[in-house]
Amino acid sequence: MPITLLPRLSAAAVDQLLSAPPGPASTAGVIDLPDAITYGAVGGSRLHGADLIALKEGVEKVAREAGYPNATTVAARATFDAACARHLAQLPIFQSGEAHRDDVWAFIAAYLFRPITVWRYGEAPDRHHGGVRNTFQRLWMRGTVLDRGDGHSDRWGLVEGLTEDAFVAILERPAIAASRTLSCALAEGWLAAASRYGRAAMQPVMRSAVIRIRMRNEIVALGALTPEDLREVVDAVFVDAEATVRRTGSG
Repeated sequence: MPITLLPRLSAAAVDQLLSAPPGPASTAGVIDLPDAITYGAVGGSRLHGADLIALKEGVEKVAREAGYPNATTVAARATFDAACARHLAQLPIFQSGEAHRDDVWAFIAAYLFRPITVWRYGEAPDRHHGGVRNTFQRLWMRGTVLDRGDGHSDRWGLVEGLTEDAFVAILERPAIAASRTLSCALAEGWLAAASRYGRAAMQPVMRSAVIRIRMRNEIVALGALTPEDLREVVDAVFVDAEATVRRTGSG
């Protein structure tokens, strides 16, 4: 099946865009893209303009429903993050290898949705450039990696239930994020631990738990364990982590 090639934006082009104030991307600007935006040379067909417009309209609708552009509360931002993660994870255009390219997400954050990026994070360069801190790439990763599955009664419970610190601890550590099985198990463990110890106590507990998980993963491929064994390991790690934090007062 041919791959749909998505628009790309180089790091240098992102820096150039950041030197100018953000403006609303018009429909004309989506159809007639500037020369700085490129595509892969071979291997598929370019995304149609109509599909790009549909992407733009869909994400903007999600943002408006969360309060964009006027609401600036933590609750509004969290609502947007959860809803946009769900939305992006289900879009067919982001279900190929193109979605793993940083320059694709640079185009998304710095060009197509720059006003939303600025609303969410201001002018922070790392939120415009591609990478795990990109405004939209992080949400796509969140929705893709932590999706419990179409048949689950609470499919998006992990996407909606974790704190920002917990997401960072899981998805910004390659050794963990590379394994969907391990990432989901750690997220499930976080929710279970938060119900025992309280969400407010979880930042140092999670920090300590992640250190333990990474050390164990160096010795045993945790993602290869049976679901039951992995759950037991993760639960035990959180128990040990909480006890250490309580005893020492640190992670």
